[in-house]
Amino acid sequence: MKKHLSAQGRPAGKQRTSASIQTRLDDDRVSELLDVAAEVFIEHGFEGASTNEIARRGNCSKTTLYARYPTKEKLFLAVLERRMGLILSGFTTTLQPELPIEQTLKEYGFRLMQLALSENQLGMVRVISMEASRFPDLGKRFYELGPGRGVAILASYMEEQIKRDRLIKENPQIMAEHLMSLITGGYVRWTMLGLPDNVSLKEKKQRVSAAVEMFLRAYSTRRGASVKSS
Repeated sequence: MKKHLSAQGRPAGKQRTSASIQTRLDDDRVSELLDVAAEVFIEHGFEGASTNEIARRGNCSKTTLYARYPTKEKLFLAVLERRMGLILSGFTTTLQPELPIEQTLKEYGFRLMQLALSENQLGMVRVISMEASRFPDLGKRFYELGPGRGVAILASYMEEQIKRDRLIKENPQIMAEHLMSLITGGYVRWTMLGLPDNVSLKEKKQRVSAAVEMFLRAYSTRRGASVKSS
């Protein structure tokens, strides 16, 4: 009995098996491979990271890796997209417009500070900073996928608070940028450059509270200023 052949001349059953394996790899292993790739990029930088090492640690073939990410830049951008997507989904749930604004912004601010000071985020920012001059698209895409989207989410929250008469009618994007700068400036910025993070948890919360209070003094309405966290 003759075997049925596909349009490419391969046995139909074999083609279906290969497609099934490829689908499984795409669906079940892509997140794991991207997490492994992130580790390698943070350890060695963009230029020094080896796709051989990523494939070895991820226990996959280079063929599989290249089939999905034909260049190292595409792989790095996929790492950024995954990481930023996970991070931003958490911030979106924090910014609930109906809750008291001061309490909400302090919770948001503390999460933002903790993120900025996390080892993975510090490592990723340092990789971007080192490679931005040679690969300017990496810096641009990092901003678009991460900080840029973060500003947009916070600006949307600010716009809703303006509608609720809790904040004055100013540009919500500028307001969002001001708050983020207050929280991630100062010692947080120097920590990104390699200074040790010796600030206690209590002092971090105090710094965030001071930043939020300063922001509200500048932008809150009288009604908004009277809304205090319970």
